[in-house]
Amino acid sequence: MSLANQLTLIRLVAVVPVMGALYLPFEWARPLAVVLYAAAILTDYFDGIVARRNNEVTGFGKLMDSIADKALIVSHFFALVGEHSMAAWMAAVMVIREFAVTGLRMVALEAGEVIAANKWGKAKMNAQSLAVFILLLGKPGAGGWQGAMSEIGWWVMLVAVVLTVLSGWSYLKDTPRILSITSKRDQRL
Repeated sequence: MSLANQLTLIRLVAVVPVMGALYLPFEWARPLAVVLYAAAILTDYFDGIVARRNNEVTGFGKLMDSIADKALIVSHFFALVGEHSMAAWMAAVMVIREFAVTGLRMVALEAGEVIAANKWGKAKMNAQSLAVFILLLGKPGAGGWQGAMSEIGWWVMLVAVVLTVLSGWSYLKDTPRILSITSKRDQRL
């Protein structure tokens, strides 16, 4: 288990304490959730650097990196929709894209191909991560800086939705090619 893969797994496991902190009934719980979330997101940045630097890029890492990202981000979508910081339609668009692309990745994996994140997928992830971070700093219906963070976060999330759609298209346009490979493999069996 390489260091890069360990960082990826830390991000996946971090979903539980980060989400737990959001629901603790203490005044310091939200700031703790923000710090834990930021630390978890930083593992996404560092696992890629470590994997490339140490020449440890693996199929497992590519796949698990995507799954860890989705687990962390999508769990926050649910929390943010629940507290009215984020529109449900935004979350729905992004979650549907995640299921579609993950399904495509699974089909490709069965055909012996690993689909790594492309530039659109990385831009989408960066925008989603930033939007969640800003929304966690904000507070729906509040005034002052927390209200401003909620407003800014909503607009950043809108940008994330647009990038999500573009990213989804960039992956799904390869569907016929991947299905062709899978079909040829199935015919040989």
